[in-house]
Amino acid sequence: MPRDRKTEDAQDLFTRGHKAFNAGEWREAIECFSRAINLRPDVALAYRFRAYAYLELADRVRALNDLDHAIRLKPDDPQSYADRAAELYAQKSFDLAIADCDRVLKIDPGRAPMYGLRGRAHAERGDTESALRDYATAIANDPENLPRYLLWRAQLHLDCEDFTKAEADVSAVIVADPGNAEAHFTRGTIRQQDGDHVGAAEAYTAALAIKPDHPFALLGRAHCHFVRKDFPAVIADCDRVLTLMPGLVKAYELRGTARKSLGNFEGALADFNEAIKLAPSSVMPYNYRAGLHYARQNYGGAVRDHMEALKRDPRHAGTFNQLAWVWSTCPDPDVRNGQRARECATRACELTEWSEAGFLDTLAAAYAECGEFDDAVKWQEKAMELLDGDLEKEADYQTRLDQYHLRKPARVTGGTNM
Repeated sequence: MPRDRKTEDAQDLFTRGHKAFNAGEWREAIECFSRAINLRPDVALAYRFRAYAYLELADRVRALNDLDHAIRLKPDDPQSYADRAAELYAQKSFDLAIADCDRVLKIDPGRAPMYGLRGRAHAERGDTESALRDYATAIANDPENLPRYLLWRAQLHLDCEDFTKAEADVSAVIVADPGNAEAHFTRGTIRQQDGDHVGAAEAYTAALAIKPDHPFALLGRAHCHFVRKDFPAVIADCDRVLTLMPGLVKAYELRGTARKSLGNFEGALADFNEAIKLAPSSVMPYNYRAGLHYARQNYGGAVRDHMEALKRDPRHAGTFNQLAWVWSTCPDPDVRNGQRARECATRACELTEWSEAGFLDTLAAAYAECGEFDDAVKWQEKAMELLDGDLEKEADYQTRLDQYHLRKPARVTGGTNM
């Protein structure tokens, strides 16, 4: 029987491409697969493996095109659908990813990892019930990947603010695998969002004991240190974060705020300037720098930065609140503007449905600056009703309430009402 030289050459090229792929030589692999495809454009596997090589080079468009080709050539192959579903999920095309997961499970109902992937896509779409159902199926049928599914489900519980169930899932992972850094990190995130900053710091520290260069565990722990006013520890953790991820804006913001709290205004200014340079369209770096200007009694600079923040987000309640605070309370009469302060403070309260104590506190100060002390007293009392056992804030708010009763406006030199 005569040999098919064309088929034989295509197979040789495919074999060479596969070896190059396994060796991490992605471009060589693509070259071999492409030549094989030129000879045999009807072989689905060559398209699928070339897609894998394209993905390694982050060429996602060509990868999806090749997966599409593979599926057209072999529509009953669940692996190509599975690969495409994973890539569609990565590209945030969640509806399409779900559709491909459905196709895989129709062909091969026992492929448990597809339930996990489909669960993630459902979670991203906000379909919590479907996501939980898929995670439960994956957990029951794929013990090898159990920690992964439990962590995904824990994250979904966290998104739903069900801290008890989220903690239970990460605890199950940690009991089975105490060396799972991501489980400890997730536990830290859960506890932090639940207000347990001591427990969160312990969990982040446990994650860092396993994976010392985990930048987000360091950043999470820095946040916990900040809440506890351990500002040197904040700075130390942020220093490490920025060594690992020099462009992480949140780390500059947090370190700058800690430096400001310690009176290192020049260091804080350098951090906020860098944050603005890295994220010029973001709101918070401008607001942080404005707070620094206020602390340095540069009230005009504070107003300018808050206005820059509003240009970037005209519906940012915090910016309206802080701008109103400057116009209400700063000692410089050339900067104060009671009418504009009242307008901004009212807008901040409207945007937050009158539920933020700090914003009502600012509104009271704005009314006091306008000389409307009865309204100032009314809003200050409402602000105090919203405080939840914060004795330090209660004392601060009471001081201003006493001033309003004496028909005196608020004057603050230390900082904005953040």
